[in-house]
Amino acid sequence: MITIKLAKWLNEKIFYGWSIVLAAGLLTFFGTGFFSYTRGFFLPELAETLDNGNRFFISLGFSLATMTGALISPAIGRYLDRGSPKKIIFLGIVINGFFYLVLSQASSLLAFYMAVSIGLGVGMICMGGFTHHRAILNWFDHWRGRAVSVAVLGASLAGVAMPAIVEGLITNYGWQATYQIFALVLLLGLSPVVWLLFIDRPEQIKEVRDGRHYANTNSQPKGLLERDNKVWSFGELIKTPAFWSIGLIFGTMLSIWSAVMLHLVGHLRDIGLEVVWYIISAQAAFAALGKPVVGIASDFLGARITIWSALSLQVLALLLFGAASEENVLILAACIYGLGYSGMSPLRTFAISTSLGSRSFGTASGAIRYVELPFQMLAAPAAALIYDHTGSYQLAFSLLAGMALIACLGPFFISVGGARERKDKNLNEIDHTKIS
Repeated sequence: MITIKLAKWLNEKIFYGWSIVLAAGLLTFFGTGFFSYTRGFFLPELAETLDNGNRFFISLGFSLATMTGALISPAIGRYLDRGSPKKIIFLGIVINGFFYLVLSQASSLLAFYMAVSIGLGVGMICMGGFTHHRAILNWFDHWRGRAVSVAVLGASLAGVAMPAIVEGLITNYGWQATYQIFALVLLLGLSPVVWLLFIDRPEQIKEVRDGRHYANTNSQPKGLLERDNKVWSFGELIKTPAFWSIGLIFGTMLSIWSAVMLHLVGHLRDIGLEVVWYIISAQAAFAALGKPVVGIASDFLGARITIWSALSLQVLALLLFGAASEENVLILAACIYGLGYSGMSPLRTFAISTSLGSRSFGTASGAIRYVELPFQMLAAPAAALIYDHTGSYQLAFSLLAGMALIACLGPFFISVGGARERKDKNLNEIDHTKIS
């Protein structure tokens, strides 16, 4: 009750949807920051402690977490389309906090798999972008690309800050204590904030998507409104080209990102760099710079051009990572890759919501994870296997670049979206009215 009263009061000052974006930004900062941007620093430590220095099975554990999340995504997605994102997010924070404590005590591969592959796999899908993007779509319509891009900015800011922090914590206190700190931050810091700030839907405070003032002066074309409100069954989804295309595009992007996040630190150290956190931070800084640009570009230019631009930058960066040994070229590659993957999460949400509608976003997003899963499961362990057999990641980076090139076929089969498509639809509807 206090939360609703506070939200109504704040909504009189500024549209409360931006408070949801702020809360989502905190979730991405600590969720993605702890789980994804730090794993490369933990990998050598975990490998030495749990598997005599071999990296394949540790890499596999993080990939299995993706599988766990994908398996439960459809059920969570169906619930989110009609239930409470806030409850799922809060549950995810508690699960993650608990299993970071379990992970800090792991002394065998089995314990590691239980904590990461099962525990964090469930926790991350509950508190990750899948869930709070559903909440943002409840609050935003016309500017959904911009809102999601601002929300995921937290992940990139975490990428700037976390590498130096985590490298220092592991060096001074050990990897076990670092995971315990993660748990305390989530349980004692993040969970109260989410419980206080999060409101699932604007109707709860007698508001509408985008705010009453904006919604009253900017209408949605009838054709797009019908598509946005369509309720999809699983059988209908798998018959649409957009469903498979989105899975191809973002399964590829996510798998590349997972492999780079897990192995880039090791690669940089293997080729002679002793201190590498600043390269990871530079990569994340350019991802942070790119996210607002991606949000604006997707809203105005649509999904296709923005996705092609992102994939092209990733191909260039991956080829540079594999071929270069000079520090300045590696920094350049990191910056280019940061720009390339900056739109990964917001563009996925934008593509799903514009091609398949926001009404069934949770259902569609959860189902698409089954298409994305094989890509995500294979890339990081395959890179580790290549390293274990060749002693180098060069071939792995070349193969990842090839995957990104193939994914460039996907945008041909999705909707344009954004202001460009709204304008075209409006003109078509006006012309149709005149003819009638």
